[in-house]
Amino acid sequence: DHIPEMTPVVVLRLRTMREIDATGLRATQDFPDKLKDAGRTLLLCGAPPQPANLMAQAEFHRHIGARNILPNVQAAIDRAQEIIDSPSSPSRAAG
Repeated sequence: DHIPEMTPVVVLRLRTMREIDATGLRATQDFPDKLKDAGRTLLLCGAPPQPANLMAQAEFHRHIGARNILPNVQAAIDRAQEIIDSPSSPSRAAG
């Protein structure tokens, strides 16, 4: 419900997500679709081994883009800046 209020790039920090199951993975797949439909990009960062392995097995990188799954928050901030600075960024078109 609050997606229209979100920034053009949303960072989901997963460092405290110790485990994920199929239901959680499905929810994590639905969220980027909703963001994309609203002209926003989701970045995931800092996933511990179990969630990272399950997302890799499910080929989650094909869903949100391999460049949008990052090892830590600093890498996510750098990627967010790259997206915002892109000539095709919706935030640049609005400005």
